[in-house]
Amino acid sequence: MNRRTCVRIYSRHWVLVAVLGCWAALASAADVGAAQTAMPAPLGSHQHGLRTTADGRLILSWVETEEDTSRLRFSIREQGGWSTPRTVVTVHLELAAPPVVLGLSDGALAAAWMVHPAHGYNRYAGEIYLSRSTDGGKHWSEPLKPYSAAVRVYDAQMSLAPLEDGRLALVWTDQRHKHRYQTRATVVDWEGKSRSEILLDSDVCSCCETDTAAQGNALWTAYRDHLEGEVRDISLVRWSSAGPARSALVHNDHWVIEGCPSNGPAVDRRAELTMVSWFTVANSVARAQAGSSDPQSWKDWITATDGVGRVLTAFSQQGVGHFGKPIEVDSNANGYVNALLLGDGSALVAWRDRAGPTEKLQLAQVRQDGTVHGRTTVYHGDFPGWPSRHIGLALVGNSVYVAWTDPEPERVRLARIPLASITGTPGTLTEAE
Repeated sequence: MNRRTCVRIYSRHWVLVAVLGCWAALASAADVGAAQTAMPAPLGSHQHGLRTTADGRLILSWVETEEDTSRLRFSIREQGGWSTPRTVVTVHLELAAPPVVLGLSDGALAAAWMVHPAHGYNRYAGEIYLSRSTDGGKHWSEPLKPYSAAVRVYDAQMSLAPLEDGRLALVWTDQRHKHRYQTRATVVDWEGKSRSEILLDSDVCSCCETDTAAQGNALWTAYRDHLEGEVRDISLVRWSSAGPARSALVHNDHWVIEGCPSNGPAVDRRAELTMVSWFTVANSVARAQAGSSDPQSWKDWITATDGVGRVLTAFSQQGVGHFGKPIEVDSNANGYVNALLLGDGSALVAWRDRAGPTEKLQLAQVRQDGTVHGRTTVYHGDFPGWPSRHIGLALVGNSVYVAWTDPEPERVRLARIPLASITGTPGTLTEAE
């Protein structure tokens, strides 16, 4: 297996490794099943997205596929209920990465979607299109590709963040260099004009999604790096339209795996605080047993039999390169994390837990003192494979919204949880009306 390999079905790699002991104390737990909710996404919907408008309303997006066409649809949660679903675009065949509909700072909406080239020689190649609406999604601008002809987008990886003055940041994985993948970005203005491309990292893990957070005109992109010896740990780069400012590892997990685990991180930024959550199967136990910080051969790390999947979260008050000791959120996880910062400086983390033949969608508050509070099971069942694996997460008012795709029957699901039930005494889930 070479480094182009995406481990999309990688249960055999659970024999990989283990991490040192538990850093977090579990403060409380709840095991609650999510109620089936009435919502605008119909049966057969998939590739969910969950974002907000500039004034804080919830946007739910999804894809409906019929025969050889796919429609990107969305609805906005108003005070009186969900708005009438609208179609952004209809494309031939399936969309690659889950599309995004999000609010811009000037009140407009932006949509991004990825398709496979009609006559591409590479089945993993993608093309990203952007469109903008100034009337709530009734009409959309002509789709455009906001990058040069030299770009070679790798499929199912893109992240976006709104900036000031109605601008939008776009990050993608680029494969223009054979056998080496890069993280590249650009900033698109309200007229659809993009600045020159920015190289964020020249060698990254190919199939792991990135995540990007914005604060003012500054941006933070978290991604899985690709380092010497097939080490695939999480890095964070701070950048702007002028270019990268600084990048560094979030933590030296030293996860060695010959192939991309297709399991990216989450990042958020609030005031002077930065938070990153991620999944790892780093072989710390094997390293400790060997009495050495370095393996004799990186292949020795892959053959370890005591590995477990863990979700970790780390905080930084000083920005890139200054993260504290990671807090272990779960030591029996499949990952696919999403996370956001709360006003009190804690993080809300969602992830997929391993639970026998199926999985659990878990949600918890992670505090900077190392405690994991209000752990709640949102859903217990199966999840789809590529590319709808990750969890949608948004905070609107005093409610937490969690979106996922249920593969059987195929349908986008949504749960609304009172924030107090996570940060205070765990409560029950509430239907998203």
